[in-house]
Parts: sequence; C-alpha cells; structure tokens
Amino acid sequence: MTFFSHSKISSEGQRYGSKELIVHINGVLEKAQMHYTIGLDLGIPGDELKELLRIIVQYHDLGKYTSYFQNYLLEKPPIDGTLKQHARIGGFAAYNILRGIDEKRALIALYIIFLHHSYLVDIQQISKNLNDNLKYIINCQKKDLTKRLDRIQEDLNLEDPGKFISYPEEKPIRRAFKLWAIRNPCIQDYFLVNYLFSLLTEADKLDASDTIPYIPKRIDIDAVDQRFGKPEEIITQANLTDIQQFSNDELRNFCRSQVLQNLKNPAILDQYIFTLTAPTGIGKTMTALDFALKLKEKILQELKVVSRIIYALPFINIIEQAVREYEKTLPGEIKILAHYQYADIFGKEEKSNKDGSEPNYNQRLMAQDTWQADVIITSFVQFFETLIGNRNKLLKKFNHYANAIIILDEVQTLRLDQMPLIGTALFYLSRFLKARIILMTATKPKVFELAQEQILSKEGDEVAPLELLECYNDVFAFFERTKLVPLLDTSFGKETLAEDFVQKIFSAKWQVNKSCLIVCNTVKRSIEIHQTIKSFLKKNCLENRVEYLSTNIIPAHRAERIKGIKEAISSGQAPILISTQVVEAGVDLDFDMGFRDLGPIDSIIQVAGRINRNNNPKKKYSPLYVVDFEDAMKIYGRITYDQAKFAFQGQIEILESNYLNTIRKYFDDIADKKSFSQFNKIFESMKMLRYDSDAEVQDRPVSSFKIIEESRTTQAVFIEIDEYSTLLRSHYMARIKSEISKEEWERKYKQDFQQRIISIPGYMTAGLPTINEFDETLRVVPLDVLPQYYDFDTGFIRKNEKITMML
Repeated sequence: MTFFSHSKISSEGQRYGSKELIVHINGVLEKAQMHYTIGLDLGIPGDELKELLRIIVQYHDLGKYTSYFQNYLLEKPPIDGTLKQHARIGGFAAYNILRGIDEKRALIALYIIFLHHSYLVDIQQISKNLNDNLKYIINCQKKDLTKRLDRIQEDLNLEDPGKFISYPEEKPIRRAFKLWAIRNPCIQDYFLVNYLFSLLTEADKLDASDTIPYIPKRIDIDAVDQRFGKPEEIITQANLTDIQQFSNDELRNFCRSQVLQNLKNPAILDQYIFTLTAPTGIGKTMTALDFALKLKEKILQELKVVSRIIYALPFINIIEQAVREYEKTLPGEIKILAHYQYADIFGKEEKSNKDGSEPNYNQRLMAQDTWQADVIITSFVQFFETLIGNRNKLLKKFNHYANAIIILDEVQTLRLDQMPLIGTALFYLSRFLKARIILMTATKPKVFELAQEQILSKEGDEVAPLELLECYNDVFAFFERTKLVPLLDTSFGKETLAEDFVQKIFSAKWQVNKSCLIVCNTVKRSIEIHQTIKSFLKKNCLENRVEYLSTNIIPAHRAERIKGIKEAISSGQAPILISTQVVEAGVDLDFDMGFRDLGPIDSIIQVAGRINRNNNPKKKYSPLYVVDFEDAMKIYGRITYDQAKFAFQGQIEILESNYLNTIRKYFDDIADKKSFSQFNKIFESMKMLRYDSDAEVQDRPVSSFKIIEESRTTQAVFIEIDEYSTLLRSHYMARIKSEISKEEWERKYKQDFQQRIISIPGYMTAGLPTINEFDETLRVVPLDVLPQYYDFDTGFIRKNEKITMML
C-alpha cells in the first residue's frame, strides 16, 4: 500500500494522492534541519535539541499511516471524521519515547505535535483534553497501525515503534504539566517551545506547498560605501567642537564613521543589544545598514553563523521608502523581501521549482510568510505579534529571529504602556536566540530602561544596551531648527472643536506667507480640521493651497500630494497640509511652522523634523505649536497623555537643543505605574505558556497582545479610482492564473496596483466584495460605487467611526 500525506483533484474531478507520506516526512525533516541554527541558549545542548527536533518531525504525521486518514484523504468510504485525526497519536508516541529520557522534553514534543495545525493554547489545556473519548480514538488508531508497523519501522528507521504507540497514563501528564507551567515557569521555555514549533510548522508548510527554501547569499560588506563613499577618518572626541562647523553632509559622514568605529571593539560579538540615537535627517537608515552588513560578515567569519537582516518599521509609507533605498544600495542578486499588510507577493524570485516551472501563487505566498530572503523589511505588526503571539500563521517565521540582526526603526511610535513588555521580550530574544537588536530613533525612548525597572529587575536580569553614536548629545546640539511651543491651556468646545481651533489658535499664530503642517491623532479629526481650514481661507479670500494626507487615501494620491506640496514650498508658495501621524517619519517635507495634537513627546519631536528640515539659518527655531484636541487619551492611553502633559508643564517653549532633556522628563517619574500592569501580565503569561484564555481581558494571555489595537481586524481594500484601476484588477487576476508572466507584471502593473490599496477597519468594509475568489484578504471598492465609499480629497468615507487605541 502507498501512503500519502496530501492529495489533489484531477482535471476529471477525481481525488488522488499527490505526495507520498515518507517523502513528505523526510522533506519536512530536511527543511527543519536546514533552518535549525547553532549557538542558541534554550536550556538544551545543541545536539540534544536537534535530536528533539528530529523526533518531533518524524512523529508529527504518524497518524497519517492509519486507514482512517488515508480514506479521508482520498475520499474513499468508509470515512470517519473523528478517527481520521492524525496529530495526537504522533504526539503520544513521541511522548512515550522521550519520557524515560527527559519528562519536560516529552511534554514539549506532545504539545507541539498536538497543535502543529492550530494556534498555540494554554499548556494546561492539554491536560483538560485527556479523557475517555481521546483514549478511545488513540486505541482505535493504534489497532489500525499494528497492521503496518513494519512499514512504519522501515520508513522512519525506528526500532520497535509498536511499543511507543499507545495512550499513556493521564495522571502523570497532568501533574507534570502543572508542575512545569505553574510551579516552575521559565521565560526560556517560551522561546524554546516557539522555536521548535516554528521549525516544524514552517518546514511542514514549505514541503506541503513544494516551496523551495531560500539559501541566503553573502552580501558585500561595502555595499553602502559603494553607493555613498567611505566615511572619512574617525574624528576624535577632542575635535567634537568642530561639529558646529560641519555641513549637513559632513555631519552624516561623521556619524556613520562614529558608528562603524564600534566594530573595532574586540568584544563586539559579545554585545547583543544596541541603540542608535541621532536627529532626523542624519542618515540613520543607511548607517544602520552599513553597521549591520559589516557585523554580519564578522559573525560569519568568527562564529561561522549566517545572520539574516530584519528591518522593521511602523508605517507602510516608510516601509515602502526603505525598500526602495535598500534596493538602490544592495546588489541585484540579493533578495530583499517586503512583508507587511497587502505587500505584493510577486516580488523577485531566485529559484524555480524542481521541474523548472515558475513558483505559483501559493508558493510565493508561503515564501513571503516564512521570510525566505536575505533581507526582510517588515512592519511592527508582523515583527512584534510574531515575537509575542500564538498564531500559527505568524509563528512559522519565529525561528528566523535566531542569530538575526534586527533593526527596529522609529521605535518612538510604540505605545508607552507597552514598552516594558517589548523591551523585555527583545532582551530575552537576544539572550536565548542570540539575535542582535538595534533600536534606532531620534528621540531615545526608554524601552530597555522601563523593561529593567518594571520586569527584568524582578527576574534578576540586567540589560545593558550599547549606544552606537556615543556623542549623540553633541550631534543634537548642532541643530537650531525648531522649537516646541505648548498651548495646552486653550480649551475647545466638544461640538465646535475645529472652529474653535481655527479662531483661537490657528488664525492668531499662522501667517499667510508661511507654509504650515497640522497633525491630528485621528483620521476623523484630521478631516474635520481640513474642512474647517478650507472654509476659513475661502471666507477670508485667501488662496493658500490646502492638502490632506493620511493612510485614508491611496498611496498613489499620497505620493502625488507630497510631490505637489514639496514643489509648492520650493517655489515660494505657502501650502497648508492637514495630516495624521503618517507624516511623522519618512516624509521629506520642509514647512515653516506647524501644529500638533498632544501625543507622545517623541512623536511630537518627529513632527518637528518636518519643519525647517533643511536647517535654514534664516528660519532658526521655527515653531511647532502643541495643542490638545482631547484625542490623545483615546488613542495612546492615559499614561502617555499624563506624561506628555507633565513634560510640558511650566514650559513656555522648548528649543531643539533641549529636546532630549524633554524626552527624559517624559519617561522619568511616571506617575501611574499601574498603567504598565496589563502588559506586564502578558510577560507572566509568556513564562507560564498561557498562550490563550477564555477571559482575555482579565487574564491577559499571550494572544491578547496587539501592537496596534484592531491590528487583526483591519481590512486591505483596493480602490478602483478609474478605468485604469479596473484594468489593473484584471491583470492581477491574470497574474494569479499565470496568464501573464512575472516579468510583465513587475514591469507594467505591480507598483500601480499596490498604489491603490489602503487599510481600513474591518467593520467599515462590510458588504464590499473580495477582489477575487483566490484572495479573501483583499476587498475592492468597484468603480461603479466609488462615490459612496471614496472621496478624492480625504479618502475612504468613514461612517460611524469608532475611536480605539492605535499608532
């Protein structure tokens, strides 16, 4: 008898076995061991950890040898929907093999094999599922398997498999799980379980889809130098006073050379956590990449380990910008994978299938979801909800954190109440999986300091980040571009807020010859302010250009508006831009002045980076006025709102040279420490392997973590703004069906297609059709109903908008 792991339907409509079971098991083992990496600190010696992985992989599909599963797979009667389950008997067999060697490893194998097709659950839930019904299922499957033990022994090269295929005693398992997770919880076990679970599930899905794993290439360590030139010789601390005489280009060059100097430290490979603090516009993106490339080569030469580079950012617009910059810098044969919501899956593909055919849609999607590339550029949602999460779809790529070089940019966008948990998770990621982490920002948020204070001290651990730009205080002192002017005592009526803002503040501070940026915390508020400003200008016969910018409008329109505003400013006009936080980073605009709704101090300072950006001495200390539209608490939480007000307390104005001191005040002496408690509880759940719970709000299991509230309920929507968009939609469908080639899609349509997609809260998209039957994750606003859903000035028409915490 031939045993199959998977099946397909023929053109005649007949179900047939598409892959032999032993081929699949061996394929999964090969791929899992390919992605297994050395030198980790997971509490089990390397060779023994690899052996544990082998046992887990070899037994994960044991149940597929039963006639019950084969009948179900090939649709041959009789089909028993209960007895065809295949995961649990393999879990028990692995447990029985290991329990005499190491009870904890036996429990891990049982747990991972049980759940390899589902989310991770509270580890105590496994004990609750041990019952007479499960015992009946296992006994029936065992009886069925006894008919083919010789075949199993031959296929899996196992000695006497029959003695391990049985339902074990329940009481010892229940007692062992309880003793482990409740009495002896350990955060190291969270990383151990996730790592092994990731290796199995990734390899299983790669092999099932016939997706070829990517073998990383060596990247030229001088790639950044070749684009920008080698930095000048390091300038000694004795010459730091010369900074004031530097041009902007000389300052960028100086900062890069200072950062690279750290690589000469003989103990640099013993350091796993770094910070890179530098003002906006100083070239941090390429400086961090240059450092990462040279560190990557050093790790390879001295430790014989290949490190992937993972670059994570908060906003889609700056992710897309980062992809373009990386592609300009790194050699063309290097695979750069962009992975974020509705990122295009038809990117560069280095390998064809074994038969020479082009990888299909599912294979490309799998390669993207499992980060098969040299460099991964992704979103904070993808990165952090994989690090702190329980979803099978995300955890497939968890193993790629091992020995990676991780660059986290614009970390000031993280919610203040999440920072202790995130800092702690990053610290243990670096300890147990040997990831090297670079926290990059212009505002130095105290992610690790808060982690130390709130969690790590209680765990008896200490984090000691290395600042890569040691003289950042001197670099900040170079700039006199802007100042913050708090106007928080001015109140606005709830129903007349936009009108009150324009009458009380905007009309008094703004001058008709000044370009101006206004940043709001919510899309709803930004649209109100936009409409009111337009009315004000019309009433006063003023002709200043007024534009709107947020993620509520399609990227194609955003790019056009940014270009138009930039041209208007360059030509001496005085446009007014109303925006949301999307303008905080990665938008190269240079306004004369601005207004920003109260929010995190570091985010406010990021907005200041869009004012007098080019450091014009004639515009010295251009103002950014800070107002309170009373949306900050709804969006960022009480702790951020209270600390922001505290930082501005008693201040008339804050000059740019004092921004770092203001940041320190913002993070110091946090009054409401209880605001951290909800997220700190998630760390306890990580230790106890409490991945989910029926009472999420009270228990705060791992599954309750979201980097952005509603991040799991947003919906990608393609907007058919014109007949060309309709044509793009048809070409997208043709690409999925392989009716047009990859090259034609990339050359003619890919970028334009992506530029017409936005992300909207899911509840606002009810009734919209999916773009096609292959992709349920992407909905569409058809051209014939466009006016009902999309406004060309302000974007998607949001009805009954709910205000929830978000970035």
